[in-house]
Amino acid sequence: MASRGLDDWLWGSSSDLPLLSEELSPSRPKVAGSRYWEPRVDVFEEEHRFLLRAELPGVDPENIHLLYVPDRHAIQLKGIRIDDFDGERVGIHQLEIMYGEFQREIALPNKTVDAGAIRAHYRNGFLLILVPKLERIKISRQISIKSL
Repeated sequence: MASRGLDDWLWGSSSDLPLLSEELSPSRPKVAGSRYWEPRVDVFEEEHRFLLRAELPGVDPENIHLLYVPDRHAIQLKGIRIDDFDGERVGIHQLEIMYGEFQREIALPNKTVDAGAIRAHYRNGFLLILVPKLERIKISRQISIKSL
């Protein structure tokens, strides 16, 4: 009879597994284990550039800092989202929006980029980072052979 109770518990808890998986997924913002939170980021590749899109609603663009790190071929995104709630808090019933400092390093795909031409735009709570690729110049030439 105890085995049947365990089976019922396992089958009943399986409905919670997708939710648990979503919470533990590495693509979710990191909450614990760091003094920073991590914004969600998408990375797209086009023919001549990479596009990075970071979700940063409520962040003043002046509080966002970007850096290309050549040693790690990555874009470092840092900043702060300030909680400017002016009301009097009597209690807290739910906290899902992260405030304070954020930091995220986004590794770029293994292609040569033009670091000096990286640009960024902020609109409607999204930071769009444009990272141009450098085209490899294909030069063919005749190679002469000399006899020794």
